[in-house]
Amino acid sequence: MGRYCCPFLFGQDDLAERYISISDLCRHLDRYMADTSKGNQSSGQEQWIQNDEKRDVLIEQSLRNTIAAFAARWLPITSSDDSGGIDTLHQIQTMWWQARRDMLRIINRPSYRSMLSLFLFALTPIPMGISEDEEMDGVSGQVCIHAALQQVQSLRARQRNLQFSGSKVFPSSSSTAICATPEAADTSGFINAENIAYWAAITFDTSASLTLNCRPLLSSGLFGFESEFTWKLVRTCLNVFNESSKSWRLGSAEMTDERANEIIAAAACWKLLTWKLAANFKEALRDGHDEHEVRKALSYVSNSVKEFDTTFRPFLDECYKRMQFLGQQTKLRWFSLMLHYSLSILMVLDTIEVVDRYDLLVDLKDASIEAENTVMNALAFGLHNTITLRRIIDSPLPGMPGRSGMTRSMTFTVPLIAIDPYPHHVVACVQLMRKAIDRDYMDKKITQESYGSLSSTLESALKHLPQSSKSVQAAR
Repeated sequence: MGRYCCPFLFGQDDLAERYISISDLCRHLDRYMADTSKGNQSSGQEQWIQNDEKRDVLIEQSLRNTIAAFAARWLPITSSDDSGGIDTLHQIQTMWWQARRDMLRIINRPSYRSMLSLFLFALTPIPMGISEDEEMDGVSGQVCIHAALQQVQSLRARQRNLQFSGSKVFPSSSSTAICATPEAADTSGFINAENIAYWAAITFDTSASLTLNCRPLLSSGLFGFESEFTWKLVRTCLNVFNESSKSWRLGSAEMTDERANEIIAAAACWKLLTWKLAANFKEALRDGHDEHEVRKALSYVSNSVKEFDTTFRPFLDECYKRMQFLGQQTKLRWFSLMLHYSLSILMVLDTIEVVDRYDLLVDLKDASIEAENTVMNALAFGLHNTITLRRIIDSPLPGMPGRSGMTRSMTFTVPLIAIDPYPHHVVACVQLMRKAIDRDYMDKKITQESYGSLSSTLESALKHLPQSSKSVQAAR
């Protein structure tokens, strides 16, 4: 969400480390909006202020519950108790239940923290032990994403004109409007924070339209996106990166952590446009558009791949050569970028195969081979490179369970793939690569030994993902 990755802040050095935590950013936005709203309240509306404060407490509580449920899958990694598998699974289930119970409360209380809670719950895997009936009786992840995107639209509009539906009428009110005037405190900070949150929402919207086969809510489908400011900005960032990188020499000696992260972040910005174009192509096929429009949508995907290969891949290859000398966070970002970028291409290929349009594969032949190679290499990279986590543990005083005594630091070293924040994308890559490996083996393009080695890599990737997830267990 920072510079070089968010097109709204591209290259702004003063904002490089301003917003590290997306949850802190959402709290900042909600505080600003609440302070502005209080300033516009008249003195006789103390009851409204008290209600807003109660609402704020509930929103914060729900966000904390959702963060706990989202992160609970990684409890086994940082647990020193090897015999607590059943207890840990019960904890994960309990946190998931608690978070899902909060979803309806969150949907009815729009805020930036509510938006984040809905997004996070959509990313929280359904734990093992949850029955199919129980899944169907609650709010789904897809519903949460759509609700969050609608909240983003209403929060950015800031208009309190008359709104109504069949169940309720919302009268117009100027008392709750937000006025971002030059005199307002830290207005530029608010706008920048809001743009970061919007870019996060665009990311979720684009991802959902590609992976869930649904139309985007914040961005136009097919060719309407060409006129949208956000995607124009992404193309501008590509041009800026091209100009600034002309003076860079390709070579390991020049590849520092700072430069590697700049390259990875800029490439991640372009990656999202590739996901958008891939989703548009799927929409063109799915909705039965004219052949001309289908091929035009596919040409956009092909051109985006060529731009990525021309602009970013040479530098990313240099990052890879220097990788053992770079920081572990840089390694994780490189791994995530290469995996997710290639996943979009694999999904395009899968869509073409499902609808038996093999004539469309001609334009993506080289890209398909490169994507398959990149995914397998990225999975192997994620398995063979480790990351060290540090956890501070408070030891309670003897006989005083509520009071902390000494603190101790524990470290845990695990493969990068074990803490990938989007393990469902790894599962999707494994399943798509399994199809590709089976196909090549049947066509005698790979030997039995290679088939066994590749299959072993895929199996190892699944073994290191959170085992409490029903999706991971199903894939295994």
